[in-house]
Amino acid sequence: MASSLSSPTILLLLLLSVATLFSLLTTPASADDRLNAGQSLEPGQSLAQGTYLFTMQQDCNLVLYDNNIAVWATGTNGRASNCVLKMQTDGNLVIYSGSKAIWASNTNRQSGNYYLILQRDRNVVIYDDSNNAIWATGTNIGDAAVVIIPHSNGTASASGEAQNKVKELFLEE
Repeated sequence: MASSLSSPTILLLLLLSVATLFSLLTTPASADDRLNAGQSLEPGQSLAQGTYLFTMQQDCNLVLYDNNIAVWATGTNGRASNCVLKMQTDGNLVIYSGSKAIWASNTNRQSGNYYLILQRDRNVVIYDDSNNAIWATGTNIGDAAVVIIPHSNGTASASGEAQNKVKELFLEE
C-alpha cells in the first residue's frame, strides 16, 4: 500500500515530534501559582489561581487580591522602590529593595527546596521539603485549614499573619 505522504513530509513531521518531546523533557516544570526556592517576582508580576492574584506591586506592596479586592498585604507600599520578592533557599520569603530587606516572613531555616504556592482555597502558603506548611497568609476560604509547623528558631506564621492581613476593602459608590 502506497503512502500519500512524501518522504520529506514524513521526515519533517518526525523531526517536529522529536523536538516537541525534547522540549517537554528538558523544560523545568513551572506553574503560575508557585514560586520555588531561588525564584522571584519582579514589580508588576503575579502568581495567579483562578480569580486570585498574589502581586508584587510597583509601590513595593505585596498584595493578595480576590476578584480585584485586596484581602491581604504586607503594608510595605511607599517604603522603598524597585522591590523584588524572593523565595529564598533558606525558606524565608523576603521583599528586597536593592540589598535592603523591607519585609520578611521570618521563616529562615536550613537550606532546602521550599516553595510558596497560591492555593485554590485563596491561602498563600510556604512549604518545606517534606510538604509541611511553615507560613501562610491565613486567607483561606472554605473548610480547608493549614497547620503551621513551628521551628526551633521560633519562626511560624502567626505573627506575620496577624501583622499583614488586611480587611477586605469595599468601594462605596
